[in-house]
Amino acid sequence: MSAGYAERLSEYPNKGVCGLPEKYDSQQAFISKLDRLAQLMRKSKYTVVLTGAGISTSAGIPDFRGPSGIWTREQEERKRKKRNGNKKRKKSGEKSPNNNSNNNNNNINMSIVGGLDVENETNEKLGDIGYQIPRRSLAGNESNGRKRKQSELQEAIKESKQQTTKKFISFETALPTYTHRALTHLILHPPKNNNSKNKRTYLHHIVTQNVDGLHQKTNLPRTKLSVLHGDIFTETCDLCSTEHVRPHEIQSIGLRHTGRRCTLGGTPPGSCPGKLKDTLLDWEDDLPRKDWTEAETQCSKADLVVCFGTSLRIEPAAGLCEYPTAWPIPADSEEKLGYAIVNLQKTPYDEGAQLVVRARVDDAMTYLMGKLGYSRDWDAIFIDD
Repeated sequence: MSAGYAERLSEYPNKGVCGLPEKYDSQQAFISKLDRLAQLMRKSKYTVVLTGAGISTSAGIPDFRGPSGIWTREQEERKRKKRNGNKKRKKSGEKSPNNNSNNNNNNINMSIVGGLDVENETNEKLGDIGYQIPRRSLAGNESNGRKRKQSELQEAIKESKQQTTKKFISFETALPTYTHRALTHLILHPPKNNNSKNKRTYLHHIVTQNVDGLHQKTNLPRTKLSVLHGDIFTETCDLCSTEHVRPHEIQSIGLRHTGRRCTLGGTPPGSCPGKLKDTLLDWEDDLPRKDWTEAETQCSKADLVVCFGTSLRIEPAAGLCEYPTAWPIPADSEEKLGYAIVNLQKTPYDEGAQLVVRARVDDAMTYLMGKLGYSRDWDAIFIDD
């Protein structure tokens, strides 16, 4: 799980702002903003998505800075231990030490980290799209003034509780979320009801800060993905740079040699004598040159960057959202549209965004797929593929 990954990271005191409250747009704002985002994606000739930990929470993988995030809980545990220590010293008459040498305060207490509820909540239909959006995302307003019958509501709640998961799951057993699958589908398939002669897709590249490998599990072509912080399933050769993707977690971090040798690189394949390293970045490690260069190229080329489930607090990745409008636009170029954010928490880049959607990413993506012309059974087609 990501808590295990976080424990491998070296100590780094400044993890940024953690635990900001999550906010949800009203039903009216949700619909209005997602309609606008769909318009921007249709208008954009080239769109890139930047993803963060928020797109994987519904898969059972915790985020880092959310109200129940790993680093949020870590900070809370440190504060709790500090308060308890001060109380004990005050009771015994001891003076507070100038510095704390207890390294145990830096550890994540897994019992404190706790569990994640992967919920299937009561739904209501929105408009003519026919998609279902969880009530919590819509601030409790009733669609078109209609109320569900009490018996139907109770049955929906009962079914939701039966489907609720009460614990984290491992990276190995985690499956791509609706958002992961939808993003891959947007890259690979134009809408079937698109009657225009030049059928096109609405998404062209994904840049991810996540290490969980869930984008890769959707069979997204590697050329369509820039992985900035590494992949917990991937080793790379120190000579030929060939990637070796494993079905199990790589148990090291910081670009260290894993003890295995390259078996895929060279001419003929398998002849490379290189040694394999993990790809997971520690705090002070440089970003992978190839992926970072590609991410910069793609975001500079884009008319629109859409940020899903990221607090945009890790640089330089966060700054990619501003690339479409970071440089003067050539005279023969069409309008650059900037960036949009879909995230429950406030980010440092909210002010410059075309729009900011406060909703769960799966809810937003569900509605968005309908507005972009994809039928409700696209996901079944995706699974069959």
